[in-house]
Amino acid sequence: MNLRRSQYKIGDVPIKALNGVDFTISEGEFVVILGASGAGKSTILNILGGMDTATSEQVFVNGEDITKFNEKRLTSYRGENVGFVFQFYNLTPNLTALENVEFAAEVCKI
Repeated sequence: MNLRRSQYKIGDVPIKALNGVDFTISEGEFVVILGASGAGKSTILNILGGMDTATSEQVFVNGEDITKFNEKRLTSYRGENVGFVFQFYNLTPNLTALENVEFAAEVCKI
């Protein structure tokens, strides 16, 4: 996986992020991403996970540039290659934990 500096969008607003960032992670390598608040840690993870889309440069995962993926391919990529544990779970309060997981699984199929 290789990530180069990038830009992404929140709605229609372009955000320049990760300027000067260029790194490679080899398969099986254990990596820690740390830095001050606002340094871009979440941005890196969201782009690598296909949750946000970079609008410039390239993001290669297993030899494929995920910035070129359409929505359907990104959905497949997330389902087959990415696992997320969110800091804030945003569970639906009137559902049990199991029902929340089932709900999330159904949403991912869409």
